[in-house]
Amino acid sequence: MKGSQSHELQTDVPAAELWEIYGTLRAAELLPELLPHILAKVELVSGDGGVGTVVQLTFPPGIPGMQSYKERFIRVDNENYIKEAEAIEGDILKLGFLSYMIRFEIIRKGPNTSVIRSTVEYEISDGRPELQAMEMKGSVCHELETELPAAELWEVYGGLLVGQLVPHLVPEVFSKVELVEGDGGVGTVLRVIFAPGIPGGGSMKEKFTKIDNENYIKETEVIEGGFLDHGFQRYAVRLEIVGKTGKSSVIRSTIEFEVEDASKASSVSIGGLAAVAEAVTKYMKEQRVGEPEHAPKQASDEENIQPK
Repeated sequence: MKGSQSHELQTDVPAAELWEIYGTLRAAELLPELLPHILAKVELVSGDGGVGTVVQLTFPPGIPGMQSYKERFIRVDNENYIKEAEAIEGDILKLGFLSYMIRFEIIRKGPNTSVIRSTVEYEISDGRPELQAMEMKGSVCHELETELPAAELWEVYGGLLVGQLVPHLVPEVFSKVELVEGDGGVGTVLRVIFAPGIPGGGSMKEKFTKIDNENYIKETEVIEGGFLDHGFQRYAVRLEIVGKTGKSSVIRSTIEFEVEDASKASSVSIGGLAAVAEAVTKYMKEQRVGEPEHAPKQASDEENIQPK
């Protein structure tokens, strides 16, 4: 069985600066220092960081069946900021993976912003259901730093207001959001109708499973429709408002999923939630200066979340 998993992280660092780490051996030097619970050591076996370079990764105790493995750099694209490395020897292959390749892409977004996309592509041998089950789970994440206090953002994200806003702010993603039951607390159910062309779209019902007003965390889970109609066993969203200073914060949006056919994992995109974070931030800033460009109208039932 072949499959892949991908993760994206938006950063406020220029792509060229990130590539100085990801595109060289500097990443191998830093990772054991930054993530000692994941990597104990990375040793250069041969090469200078270009195509053909071989490194050995050694893991800390406690990871079942994983002590070390060697990987070879098979692509280093300094123009497009893409690096690929494949496992050539060691425990990762002994576990039952026929192939295991990691791709890092640094994607320019602006002069001082970029996205780190990390992708794992693999093939699992037949007769290893424990690996297949493990690889059915995945997640993608997006972070947006804002110049808004966390408490103000939570007033939008923490209840039903975000559902009222998104069809107006990002109509290219959401056509309509309807309240099925609840008052915005745990147990609330919404029906979300997507714009045409959205992957896994049509419509879905999601239930609020966690509302943490102290730590500004909200979790929802799809209970009907959406990705569940496309082979996914679970599709959940976590929204976190992380305070940085009194006047700034980060909107962290995470999708967690489980799917039988791991090849479908690539259809999961964080783009919709990223668009929401950017649109809500822009809207709130406009509200502050009293010149909202896309503020939703306040009157009719059709334009607010209403009980079905």
